[in-house]
Amino acid sequence: MAHKGWKGKHFSSDAERFVGFKRLGFQALPELWTFQGVAGAVLAIVLGISNRITDTLVDSLGVAITSANWMQCLCTWQGVLIVTLWIVVLPTLVAIELLAEISLCNDLLYGGPGRIIAAFKQGLLSLKRFLTPRGIWTILYVLVAAPLCGVGFSVSVTDNLYIPNFIREAIFSIPLYRTAYIALIAALIVVGALHAFVIYAVVIDKVTPSEARTWSGKMMREHGFKILGSMVLPLLFWLFLSVTVFILFVGVPTAALEAMWPRVSGVELCALDLLGEADLTSAQAELLAYRISAAFTAVCGSAINGLMVLLSGSYLMLRFTRCYDELVHGKRELWPARPRRHAYLRKIGYMFICTIFMVVASVGIGVFYDELLIWDPVGIVGHRAAGTLAPENSLEGLEVAIEHGCYASEIDVQRTKDGYYVINHDDTFRRVAGDERALKDMTFKEVRSLRLKGSDSSGKTLQVPTLEEMLDVIKGRERLFIELKGATADKQMVDDVVAMVRAKDCVKDVVLISLNYQIIEYAEQTYPEFDTGTLFFVSVGDVSRLTCDYLLMEEELATDSRIVKMHDADKRVGVWTVNTEAGIREFLSGRADLIITDRIDLAVKIQAELDERTGLEVIQDAFEEAFE
Repeated sequence: MAHKGWKGKHFSSDAERFVGFKRLGFQALPELWTFQGVAGAVLAIVLGISNRITDTLVDSLGVAITSANWMQCLCTWQGVLIVTLWIVVLPTLVAIELLAEISLCNDLLYGGPGRIIAAFKQGLLSLKRFLTPRGIWTILYVLVAAPLCGVGFSVSVTDNLYIPNFIREAIFSIPLYRTAYIALIAALIVVGALHAFVIYAVVIDKVTPSEARTWSGKMMREHGFKILGSMVLPLLFWLFLSVTVFILFVGVPTAALEAMWPRVSGVELCALDLLGEADLTSAQAELLAYRISAAFTAVCGSAINGLMVLLSGSYLMLRFTRCYDELVHGKRELWPARPRRHAYLRKIGYMFICTIFMVVASVGIGVFYDELLIWDPVGIVGHRAAGTLAPENSLEGLEVAIEHGCYASEIDVQRTKDGYYVINHDDTFRRVAGDERALKDMTFKEVRSLRLKGSDSSGKTLQVPTLEEMLDVIKGRERLFIELKGATADKQMVDDVVAMVRAKDCVKDVVLISLNYQIIEYAEQTYPEFDTGTLFFVSVGDVSRLTCDYLLMEEELATDSRIVKMHDADKRVGVWTVNTEAGIREFLSGRADLIITDRIDLAVKIQAELDERTGLEVIQDAFEEAFE
């Protein structure tokens, strides 16, 4: 492919027209930064319009689409339109964010004008060359596989794609599934590495995806380690630069704030004190200064981190484009320099405006600290009674959860062949008692003959408990989230469980929950005096419209914005199953009403630590998601 250099008017001599790559990279950073900003705005507009159309279609269904009802929703004409819409939108986003940036980087390397609109046009035109079977697989890899395996180009709209933790835990609990999962991820990594240049070849040299895959595989096998080596030093440089900037702008102020905290930690100050006519004491004024400084440190640190990630990503993209160019057209020592642009001063002005905004935001956070950051305590709910501290779904587990001061326990109820309700999670007892029979095909007597191993070393065994026995233990002591589970979860189960709970006078002690929205909707409409909850791990549309009291979502879905929207609809919010230390800390310090966890001992410990946080740590925890 022939490239023509751009003869700009801002060079004072021919000697300035060609520079080394490092100098070119830093000359091009402002242009790449501008592209990222414009691309982000365009992506926001496209996503905003697409989400609005999706929400309108979902609203016409009368209910949000979640993992609890997705099959019946997607079989409607609205569901078909939603799927069709996103089949068009997602590749378009790839063209805007990824293909266009590759085109821009190629333009910058060859001294082109670096026009953003032209890059977008080139990206969209390149998209049609991916309308082949192999091209479609390439786009799917960008959207799905790259985020999951962490190798290859990805885009922001699916960059946080994940396998829900509860599914991952189930996979890793079975050796065969774990091996298959690891093999799949390894295969995706190899495929991503071998085909790293496919998109470059299609966008820059306009070859077909099939030709690009063949060429890329050959080049990566022959030069892969050399390419990897050429990227190591830039990565280390940006890492060093990021750490240095972070220490200067965050580390040093944090140390000063930590030294200041003991003097202000016991002072009381709220917005009414600041907005009223009473004069502040010197201690209150010092606390206000601490809060404003802490907010600015947190906001500034996040902004700097985001800027460094943005600039480093753009630079590395330019570097990788250089690797492609040198493999195709031969090694080069000098590159066309970027012209000096007066617009750079305007970008400095934008940075100044951003700084003013951060100062104003920090003052607001400092003044309304209690109103913005001090939330109600988050309840700890033992998963399957007490998580890992006792046999799952056991009476012993309920006692352990109560001893640890848990807000509630969650259990799984299923119906036997002869109509009794017993507590077990799986369809069989193979995992907990070594019995392969399906629970729904067993009689109550057969279930009660099974033995669960106790949690101590005494060799004591436990019976599979009934729902009535569970209610006897928790009555007046803690709440019980009863998940209506398995193949027998139906309206009859709702009726029978309600009758049992009423007979035990435990209506206020229980919450009926399920992954099956239809039976929860039935329970809510038929027995309004009962609290109900819907479990889901996928959602489209306004889930706050679901007919239930609790919305219980998988942890990756539980963003602050979703939780606030659910609270505004007078719903209580739970997050499941939160088992990592980072996840427990995040949600115990967040806006959710409760977390369901297997590690209630760790959750209790972290809650005690959170109660001892400094003001700076409270701000950092509360705004971490927004900053990211």
